[in-house]
Amino acid sequence: MKHLKYFNEYLNERFDISSPKLNESIVLMKTEDDSYFLLYDTNNKESLGFISFGYSETADVYPIHGAFALNGYGAFLYETAMTYVYPKGCSLSRSSNTSFDALDVWEKFSKRNDVIKERMYSDELTHKREDLPAGGTYDNNPEELERILELEDTRFFFTYGKEKLDMLIEKGRIYQEENDISDDIIEEICIDLEGRLY
Repeated sequence: MKHLKYFNEYLNERFDISSPKLNESIVLMKTEDDSYFLLYDTNNKESLGFISFGYSETADVYPIHGAFALNGYGAFLYETAMTYVYPKGCSLSRSSNTSFDALDVWEKFSKRNDVIKERMYSDELTHKREDLPAGGTYDNNPEELERILELEDTRFFFTYGKEKLDMLIEKGRIYQEENDISDDIIEEICIDLEGRLY
């Protein structure tokens, strides 16, 4: 439960690419296939969070498959994913559930003026469209179910600048090479971080 509190408290915080901490000791490491991005504090030897995503050709969007953050970097990781795939957009996972805490983050993005939103009007039978109505959880709250499905059917676009992101990734690449950190290690760290939610 302690980690759920951290997730709820910190995932919704917003750190900026120009934060002094990011410029000093924070690096962004990623797997070669771009499926996992790990934010890491090199001074404290601490994983700050991760985000994973992949391309959905059917929906022409990059759904977020998983995310976890400590110390207020949650929204920044989502912004990083959106910047990385820009001019394509990101969305909620289309193949699995989305936690209530992550839904709160998407809800905040839906209200931000610096984030572009675009409805997909997709007829794809996603996990949420198939399972949420049948599960009975939203029988007494059909408006909430409709809102979740609307969020899932939205592409979100944001960029804080490819040049800034490239610099952060390059710092991470150098750190990976100097410390012999493989894709397998990054993936294991990310999976371990995600496991802290449960």
